[in-house]
Amino acid sequence: MSTFKQACLLSSLLFCGAASAQIDPLIGGVTTPSAFYDRYALDSASGGNISFIPDPAGSGRTVVSSVVRSTDTPVGGLMRTDYYPLNESTASGVRWYGISVFLPADWVVHPNPTVIAQIDSSSTNAAGQAAPLTLLVRGGGLELNLNTNFFDPANATADNSARQVIQLGPAITNRWYCLVVRADWEAALATGATTMWMNGEKVFNAANSSNSYYGALQRPRAGVSFPGLMGVTERTVISDFIRVGGATTTTLQMYQNSPCSTFINGSTIQW
Repeated sequence: MSTFKQACLLSSLLFCGAASAQIDPLIGGVTTPSAFYDRYALDSASGGNISFIPDPAGSGRTVVSSVVRSTDTPVGGLMRTDYYPLNESTASGVRWYGISVFLPADWVVHPNPTVIAQIDSSSTNAAGQAAPLTLLVRGGGLELNLNTNFFDPANATADNSARQVIQLGPAITNRWYCLVVRADWEAALATGATTMWMNGEKVFNAANSSNSYYGALQRPRAGVSFPGLMGVTERTVISDFIRVGGATTTTLQMYQNSPCSTFINGSTIQW
């Protein structure tokens, strides 16, 4: 079955750069089911693999449920149901991202990794390379994978790329994981910066450190995908859309708009 990808409304295109100093109101963000494809594109075997449900944590929000079944047809070589904001791609400079994910109670522990959020490189310059930033569940643990390569596209390979794995602890069901990322995207050696918070805790901070691929365009994704074999018959991940922001966006602004806003505030964020 074909990949579901919808184009952004022309009227939105005219204003997509209007909110560089705050959480962008025109790219990604919360939307209604009927307007979802005005703001997002979906990679899935079927449009029926996403649905809009009440927040299982009881906040009253409407959130996105993404499911992949072992009988689905692969999309782009992967078993996946994930989505990304239209008109969002950053090659270099500062960008903020807020992606919140929830593991349901019936989550089955399996050693094969399941990607639940990602900032990938949507560019042929990064073809065959791992995403710069991936949040995944492996076995009973939650981890972040970071990948970068400062070689030019003709010489960059998976083998000469730099990789870092950050263990975040056990993957707990029935709770929100709210990831906030500030990335100053740069591929050149000793440039770029990345800071990440998980539920208010600063889990990674690197300055003067490349975090991308030459010429690559970064875009965030939420949902579920598998870099290898599924190992299970079905996987469901719940997410709270995707938020992006410009250079003067703050960690607090991102958390105020997340499902974690009920327990994270300025005094609980690790600065």
